[in-house]
Amino acid sequence: MNYSIKVNKLEKENWSTKAFVSVVFEESFKLTDITIRETKNGETFVAMPGYKTSKKDEQGNPVYKNYFYPTTAEFRKELYDNIIKAYESNAKELNITSGKDKVSVSVAMYPCNFNEKIESIGKIYIDKCFVIDGVRVIEGEKGSFVAMPTKTTEGKDGKTEYSEVCYPVTKEFREQLYGEIIKKSNAVKEQKKEIGGFEPIRDFGDEKLPFR
Repeated sequence: MNYSIKVNKLEKENWSTKAFVSVVFEESFKLTDITIRETKNGETFVAMPGYKTSKKDEQGNPVYKNYFYPTTAEFRKELYDNIIKAYESNAKELNITSGKDKVSVSVAMYPCNFNEKIESIGKIYIDKCFVIDGVRVIEGEKGSFVAMPTKTTEGKDGKTEYSEVCYPVTKEFREQLYGEIIKKSNAVKEQKKEIGGFEPIRDFGDEKLPFR
């Protein structure tokens, strides 16, 4: 898979977060809010953006979940090593070329059992080695629409602001991807009707995932 990495270094020495990183797959899909952090021992590591779920671990601490992440050890090592390489080399942009002609993208959608406004929730799989979690189809006044995973921040006026942490960057890919997501979501709704409205329980653990 071909992709590009951009690193925005931070100048605050006392912060454990040293840089923000964005990655674009195949000039079509962008990931943001990836961070490079430093341990007390001076070691750097890559952290994917995440959010707090409603669950707690055995010690009673909140459980966090990533918006997106590599699904294979091989690609995780490749991607994270290249992100650190871009950071340490002070490169404005690092382009990785695999030589592969075509990258596969697939979508899996499932019924949502915790919010009646959400028609379905699911995942996007990129080249069988990376997944975007918590993609949603939401019922709106003008019809159903696709919502990519979003983060919430507090604006200057104190109001909550929403921003996507990943999204298509070309009109062509956006139309193809969103069309496939809506298609799979409609299939989920039809399946629900056929089985009398029963919704299989699927544990996504992301009840608190923000969306627009």
